[in-house]
Amino acid sequence: MRISNRTRGLLLAGVANLVLVGLAHAQTNAVDTADEAVTTSKLSLGKVVVSAGQEKVAIDTPQAVTTLDQDDIDQAQASTIGDLLAGIPGVNTMGGVGALGQGFNIRGMGTGLADSDSRILMQIDGVTKFFEQYRMGAFFSDPELYKRVEVLRGPASSTLYGAGALAGVVSFTSKDASDFLRGDDRFAVRLRGGVESNAEARFGSGVLAFKPTEKLEVLGMYTSRRSDEYENGAGEVVPASEASSDSYLLKGRYTFGKDHSVWASYQNWKNDGVQIYDQSQAFATTSVRRKTTDDTAVIGYRNAFEGNDLLDFEAQASYANSKVNQTDTTFLSGVLESEFSYKTYQGRAQNTSEFQFAGDGVAFLTIGAQAYKQERRNPRRTATGTNHGAATHPEGDMEKYGLFAQGEVTYGKLTVIPGVRVDWTKLQPGLGVTTSKKVNDEGVSPKIAALYSLTEWASVFGSVAHTVRMPVLDEIYSRTATASTNYSLNLKPEESDNYEVGGTLQFRNLFGQGDQARIKTTLFRNDVSNLIARGTATSSYFINIGEARYSGVEVEAEYGAKRFFARGAVSVIDGENRTTGAPLDTIPADTLNLTLGYVFPAQNLTAGWRGEFADRQNKTTTASLRTPGYSVHNLFLTWKPQDGALKGLEVQAGVDNLFDKTFRRHLSSLDAEGRTVKLTLGKTF
Repeated sequence: MRISNRTRGLLLAGVANLVLVGLAHAQTNAVDTADEAVTTSKLSLGKVVVSAGQEKVAIDTPQAVTTLDQDDIDQAQASTIGDLLAGIPGVNTMGGVGALGQGFNIRGMGTGLADSDSRILMQIDGVTKFFEQYRMGAFFSDPELYKRVEVLRGPASSTLYGAGALAGVVSFTSKDASDFLRGDDRFAVRLRGGVESNAEARFGSGVLAFKPTEKLEVLGMYTSRRSDEYENGAGEVVPASEASSDSYLLKGRYTFGKDHSVWASYQNWKNDGVQIYDQSQAFATTSVRRKTTDDTAVIGYRNAFEGNDLLDFEAQASYANSKVNQTDTTFLSGVLESEFSYKTYQGRAQNTSEFQFAGDGVAFLTIGAQAYKQERRNPRRTATGTNHGAATHPEGDMEKYGLFAQGEVTYGKLTVIPGVRVDWTKLQPGLGVTTSKKVNDEGVSPKIAALYSLTEWASVFGSVAHTVRMPVLDEIYSRTATASTNYSLNLKPEESDNYEVGGTLQFRNLFGQGDQARIKTTLFRNDVSNLIARGTATSSYFINIGEARYSGVEVEAEYGAKRFFARGAVSVIDGENRTTGAPLDTIPADTLNLTLGYVFPAQNLTAGWRGEFADRQNKTTTASLRTPGYSVHNLFLTWKPQDGALKGLEVQAGVDNLFDKTFRRHLSSLDAEGRTVKLTLGKTF
C-alpha cells in the first residue's frame, strides 16, 4: 500500500489536532470539576452497535463499523442518502450527485458500471434492496425516514446478512412511534421542514404517532422534497443534480409481553419528472421522463422467551420493488415506454441462544436461514407490441438460499466470534434472452474474529474472512448489441480473502476530570480472485479478470471533555489489478474528516466546525480520471430549548463549503455544491 507524503501529513495532522485541542481544552476544564457532564452523545466510538451480532459499543467491536443515530441524521441536514453517508471513513458516493444518480463504494469496491454493485448490501429494516439500471443510481430513499444507520465495512458482515457483501453492509432502521411518544403520551405530532440557499432546495415532513393501547403503537409519516439543480463554487449550474421526491412510511407494533411482539411497516419513495438520461455521469443532455417508485413492505415477529436463555427467536417476511418507468426516449427508435423493475420476496428466521460459563464466561450462538427470490423485468412497449429485455438489461429470475451460524464467546479479556455461511443461487433467463440455460452456484463463507483487552485502556483485534459472491442476472445474461449469443454463462464466483488487524485505545480523565478519548485503527487487505468486470467488444459482456487487491488503513479518533468534543477519521485505500499491475479505477482519494464542537448547556446550544480534506488521486489507468486534492470547511449549529413555550422545538443551521470552493470528490462524476446555507426547524407537539 502506497501512501503519499501529503496523505501521511493528513493522517498525522488529524491525530495531532485532536490531541492538541484536547490538551488546550483541558487547561480550562481541569479546574472546574462541577461543569456539565462529558458530551458522550457526540462521540461515535461509544455508540452501541446492533447489526454486528450481540450489542456492544463500536470501539469494542472487532470490525470497522460506524453508527449514525437520530441526532447525527438531523444534524447532517442531508438531501440524499449520499449526503448522509458522507464523512464515514471508507465510504464514498459513486457517479452522480442527485438521488437518481448515486451508487456507493466501500473500501474501493463499487464499480460504477451501472452505479450499483452487489458487493455492497443495502438494507432497510432487514430487507435487502437491489436495483441495477444502466446510467441510473442504486438506492432510492429519503434520509428523513430513518432514525439509525449502521455501516459495517468489510466482508465479515456476509455471515449474518447475505452472500457477497465483499465491501460491507449499510443497514437503515426506520422511525417508530415510540421515538416521539414520551411518558404516558397517547398521541404526538412532529413537523419538520427546511430550506437551502443553493438550488432553492426545500423539504417538509410530518409524523403522526399514537398509542391507542398499552400494547399497540402506530406511526404515519410523509416527506416531500424539492430541489433544483445547484451551483458549484464557480457559480456554474451542475446538471442532473436535482433531489426531488415524495415518500411516506406506515409502521405499527403490537407487544404481547416483555420483548414479545409483531410489527409491520410499509414505505414508498417516488420521483416523477423530466431529467437527463445519464443520471450517473451526465455525459449528454438527452432528456427523458422517468417515474421512479420504490416500495418496501415487511412484517416481523420476535419472541425472546423470557426465562429461557436458549430461545430468542426472530423472523420476518418482506416484499420490495424498485421500478423505473421511462418515456419520451426519442433516441430509442420506436420505443414508447420502458420499464425497469426488480421485484423481490424475502424471508429470514434466526434464533440466538445464550450460554453462561463458570466465572465470567458467556457465549451466544445465532443460527438462521434466508430465502430470496428476485424478478428482473424490462418490458419495452412499441406501437406494434411489447419487447422484453434489452441486450444490456436482460430479464430473468434469481433465487438465493442461505444458512448461517455465528458464535460469540467472551471469557475474561478475550472475545472470539467465529461464523460460517452457506449459500446457493439459481439464475433463470427470462423473455428476450436467446438461451434457456440456467446457472447454479454455491459458496461457503467462513470467518473468525477476535478482540483481546491488553489493559483497561488498550485492546487489539483481528479477523480472517473468506467470502464468495455469486454472479447476478446482469452479469450472466447481458450481451453486446451486435452479438446475440456471447453471454457470460461460464463466469466464476468472486472469492475474497480478507484480513484485518487493529487496535483500540480509550481513556478517561486523560487531560482533565471527566474527559474521554478513544482511538480505533484498522488495517485491512482484501484479495479478490475471479473479479468480475466488463469485457471487450469481442469477448463476453462480463469476464473474470484474475485477482485484485484492496488494502488500506482507517483511523477513527475522538475526544470529549465537559462541553467540548472532537472527532476525526482518516481513510487511506489502495487498489491493484494483480494480473496486470494496473491501479483500480474505483479507489477513492485519501481523506481526512475532522469535527470540532462546543456545547452551551445553559442555552441548549451546540455549535461546531467540520472539515473535509482529500489528497489528490492520480493512481488511475488514464490521466482523465485523476482529480486534485481539496479542503472544504463547514459550520453547524443545533438549538433545542428544554422548557418554556419553545420546548420541543429543534433548530439546525449550517453553512456547507464556507469558502465557496469549486471541487469534485474523486469518485463523483459531478462537481460538489458551492456555498450552501441550510436552516431546518422541527417541533414535536
